[in-house]
Amino acid sequence: MHDWNCARARRPGFTLIELLVVIAIIAILIGLLVPAVQKVREAAARTQCVNNLKQIGLAIHNYESTYKKLPTPGEGIVPSTLAKDYDVHSFFTYMLPFIEQQAAFNMMNLNFAYNDNRWPGNQTATKTVVSIYLCPSAGGVQDDPKGYGQTSYMPISYTDIDPNTGLRNSALKVAGALRIHKYGASKIMGVTDGTSNTIVVGEDSSYRNNEAVFPFQLSGAPDPVAGQSYGVDVNPSGKRAINRWAEPENGNGVSGPPTGDPGSPLFASKAGPYVNQNSTPVGGPTTCPWSTNNCGPNDELFSSHPGGVNVLFLDGHVQFLRDTVSGRNLRYLCDPNDGQTVDLDN
Repeated sequence: MHDWNCARARRPGFTLIELLVVIAIIAILIGLLVPAVQKVREAAARTQCVNNLKQIGLAIHNYESTYKKLPTPGEGIVPSTLAKDYDVHSFFTYMLPFIEQQAAFNMMNLNFAYNDNRWPGNQTATKTVVSIYLCPSAGGVQDDPKGYGQTSYMPISYTDIDPNTGLRNSALKVAGALRIHKYGASKIMGVTDGTSNTIVVGEDSSYRNNEAVFPFQLSGAPDPVAGQSYGVDVNPSGKRAINRWAEPENGNGVSGPPTGDPGSPLFASKAGPYVNQNSTPVGGPTTCPWSTNNCGPNDELFSSHPGGVNVLFLDGHVQFLRDTVSGRNLRYLCDPNDGQTVDLDN
């Protein structure tokens, strides 16, 4: 009679060396697989980011078709003095009816700022999280402490990059294709460089947090409801909250890094890079703290995508703007009437 128990007892198992080899092979496979998965995820996120911008571009054209003018960038410049100024509401607020957010828009009274408690419906509406306004690649973004919806994108308000030196030159400031409405809205026919040659919206995504959340980008402009009896949800310093899609100051001028700004303590007489500049997370005492204007994602084109950012042109197409772009070319792309075109494929 065969002894099955003895047979099972004599069955050989893994030796310690064989087990270690198997573990090593598994570790190698995981090491190869993780970067591949990360690349796939980033590719999918970047595709979604591009689609978001395309939807915003379509919304711009539907807005223009309805109102016969281009939307406000929220922040803009006074034509006579070139000083910074604001409309009451942001670019993104006016896009709501054209991105299937009519219900949120209907709750709002545009005579009051989004954080003016004389119309509580404004606060309710602007706490809506709008997925089209958020790039899934944006790193380090935390929820707004008051629950407001946020955005990963910036309408182009103006540019003041000197095309000859690449430095910031306020005397050469020009408005972008989108202009604030209090001084007269712009029209497509006024974009003489052509809609396919003019950027209107770009990414400004990573770590774009509220001032009450570290790391953050700090606005230099007072919130108009700060100190007023009707003001609610104001930042600790009383400044504007540029992380929120309802805040007009999420529209930005394109000026380049503070190393190219003669008015900055970081001025170095030579600017660059202009996209994804000072990308070290949170900056630092010897680099460029992101609470400083134009550092990292603070008021400049910035993303977590390796090598550059996605930008939307007025004709609705989206293109990847490499972080090697020159200051001169970046100015040409933002200025709608300089007679210059740029080939981004070369």
